[in-house]
Amino acid sequence: MSHTVAIARLEAQAGLRRGWLLGLLVLGLLAILLVAVLAAGESGLEQADEFRAGGSAVLLLGGLAAALGLGAGLANRDADGGWYGLLIGAGGSREAVTAGRLAARGALMLGTLAAWAVALQVASAAIGRGLDGPLAVHSLAMAENLLLVFLATALASTALGPVVSAVVGLIVHVTAQALVNLQAAADQGVVGSVARPVIRFTYLVFPREVTSPMISQMQARDVAGVAAPQFEINQSVVEIPAASGGTVLWTLFWCALLAVGVIAAMRRRPLG
Repeated sequence: MSHTVAIARLEAQAGLRRGWLLGLLVLGLLAILLVAVLAAGESGLEQADEFRAGGSAVLLLGGLAAALGLGAGLANRDADGGWYGLLIGAGGSREAVTAGRLAARGALMLGTLAAWAVALQVASAAIGRGLDGPLAVHSLAMAENLLLVFLATALASTALGPVVSAVVGLIVHVTAQALVNLQAAADQGVVGSVARPVIRFTYLVFPREVTSPMISQMQARDVAGVAAPQFEINQSVVEIPAASGGTVLWTLFWCALLAVGVIAAMRRRPLG
């Protein structure tokens, strides 16, 4: 455990010095400022919709960039370049080194998201809206979704290069969202009866995106913007319900499973 904590501390310190991550954090804060300025010119429901749509876009796009960037660089280059071997030679086991790096990078990703979530609440109060509870709940849902993407990307990085690992993480994100959309379409009778058992099986087995009540309601009214465009099949609008407690727990289970997979994969990976 002491080796894991030491590696995590070392990795976190290195992460805080990464120019791209700090730049991404600042860019997200500037985007939130712009969202607040634009929303300040509106009032009532229009203001709420514009602020929440803009804030959700920052959390999604910025969060994906952080999750993919941190996950894709977890293992491949450092394992091939000898950094992993150096850490192990200094007394840490493969499991301790991997767990420490994984924990630190995950914390950096979630910390970046938390900074944006807090900034959104400050901006909401600054334009006279007060604290936004639904947006805070949505931020928590995005944290879980992005943790899933980060861990899937990290697992891919144990065998693949950074670019391909990032593509894998993006595919996991799209797939988790698609499963929720298709299951909602099946429940509402929009897809054919032949496809419904397949959709149901994949929905039950694989990780799903956690949809917040806020984004569900905004998507139904087609005001969620890039964070959740309205979903249509055969010219029929499909309403995506908010995630149940079962979905939250199931996706957390998949996060734990992927984390264990990263450590197991690094146990057998050749080191440079």
